[in-house]
Amino acid sequence: MEVQLNEGEQVGAYRVEGPLGRGGMASVYRATGPDGQTVALKLILADLADQEMFRRRFELETSIAQRVSDPHVVKVLDSGVHDGIPWLTQDLIRGGNLGERLEGGALPVDEAVRIVAEVASGLDAVHVTGLVHRDVKPQNILLREDGTALITDFGLARDTESDTRLTRPGQTLGSMDYMSPEQVRADDVGPFTDVYALACVLYECLIGAPPFADRPGMAVLRAQLDDDPVHPSEKRPEVPRALGDAVLAGMAKEPADRPASAGAYAELVRAAAASPA
Repeated sequence: MEVQLNEGEQVGAYRVEGPLGRGGMASVYRATGPDGQTVALKLILADLADQEMFRRRFELETSIAQRVSDPHVVKVLDSGVHDGIPWLTQDLIRGGNLGERLEGGALPVDEAVRIVAEVASGLDAVHVTGLVHRDVKPQNILLREDGTALITDFGLARDTESDTRLTRPGQTLGSMDYMSPEQVRADDVGPFTDVYALACVLYECLIGAPPFADRPGMAVLRAQLDDDPVHPSEKRPEVPRALGDAVLAGMAKEPADRPASAGAYAELVRAAAASPA
């Protein structure tokens, strides 16, 4: 159930201006702070607020984003509780999300490579704190009006330093099209898990669809475990073979076979894109 906030309603020090959207865990509103700054106000869904696990996830998102400082991570500004419902405010990123950008089809190669490099920078900053995002996907990559990319939405993140697990034993969380084999198996995750998802995002940026978009339902998960994606250059001939190889390097089935960090993956991709055909 969703709590509806009305225009002019106060949440903490923020005045609600209107709705922005709704996700799986929260509703998002445009609001104005006491200093006149326009922000995104995220309010957890009412039917989740009473569930300890979901409430703790939302609180973790707040604490994570406050611990991370990087120009490619959406900044959390404030948080609190309104009528028993947790909320937070973030910088308002006005350019929409990458999923919306991809509704128009595949991106130019240079734009795709740049976006992945920027997201990788944000993920490296997240990983340095001992955290793993676990739900890297186009909808969780926001774009400024100038096209700059930022990673957001840490509701499924896991703290590897304190071993904070906000899922039940054996529970699989994430988005099927971008889910790593270790997530499908409910094995331990790490930065390598986000590298896999980032590679799936880059594949979609270059091809216009995720690697296993042709598989129905749960068959996507079986493919993530067992199948190799079609080479990007076979799907889109203008993608150089070397770049396609670099894209797929991030989707190795074994975590140890992937680049060691999101930044290392971005460098591999960038070098491949710049190499002669």
